[in-house]
Amino acid sequence: MNFFIPSHIADNLTVTVVLVAISLALRIAGEWVLTRRSDPVALRHRRFKLRALCNVLLAIGLLAIWLSEIQNMILSLTAVLVALVVATKELIMCAAGSMLRFGGHLFKVGDRIELGGIHGEVMDHGLFSTTIMELPATGLGAAGTGRTVMLPNSILLTGAVRVEAQPRHFAPHRFTLTLEQPLPAADVVATINDAADAALASDRELAARFHQFATRKAGVETAGPDTLVSVATSEIGKLQFHVMIYCLAKDAREREQAITLAVLDALAIGRSAKPATPQGTDAVLSELARQLRETGAKAARGSAKAA
Repeated sequence: MNFFIPSHIADNLTVTVVLVAISLALRIAGEWVLTRRSDPVALRHRRFKLRALCNVLLAIGLLAIWLSEIQNMILSLTAVLVALVVATKELIMCAAGSMLRFGGHLFKVGDRIELGGIHGEVMDHGLFSTTIMELPATGLGAAGTGRTVMLPNSILLTGAVRVEAQPRHFAPHRFTLTLEQPLPAADVVATINDAADAALASDRELAARFHQFATRKAGVETAGPDTLVSVATSEIGKLQFHVMIYCLAKDAREREQAITLAVLDALAIGRSAKPATPQGTDAVLSELARQLRETGAKAARGSAKAA
């Protein structure tokens, strides 16, 4: 079988063989000359220097011969690597995101997170993707929607990850009450505090202990365990009351509803006005009939006088 070798490659091979042969010949001749000396220590030093000099000259010669081929090979290898990186960019980013999750201890299976605008519970995570069970928006309950979402780990490199409190952990829960009717703000704040105390009375002691433990573990002060109410106004001038309660994460929606209903009932908001009594309606009709009779009598007398 005939193999085709380009002419420039064949020339380079020929020059390389000649250069290696010359280098070996010079080395052998130099060692033969050096062996004529009697001092063995000086002989070893000279042999080492001779070998090093021959190797350096040989390396420089080979580099000069094959420099153009080496440049072409490097350029080809660079193009292949660039194409490979472009083709596997997403996979590389997913693997990098997985390393970030593992190295940074971002979350684990069972944690409730918000990632890429999707709120859910982590079901599984791997090298390239994370699977979560979708949950409703915050404040709309803690039960899952039944849908699972698979997210690429590359999203960990481009967005923030928010890890929420576990359902059986105490955590701050915030909501806002907006009132249409102008009511005394101090009275409304007192009503909200009373409603919150009644709704959270059963877990107050346990919440205080959990808050103390969480504060020591985190090393920073967190909101809670007391209820906080602040007063503000909306863009159209309506009174708004921003409420923060400290309760179990799974019971947050229920506690919010209980407090809201208690406040609305205490302030008599949303109750329809009482209809007029039958006695009041009869009195109004009787008065209208009397006025009509008097008007008719006056008109009759005026007509008689004119006649």
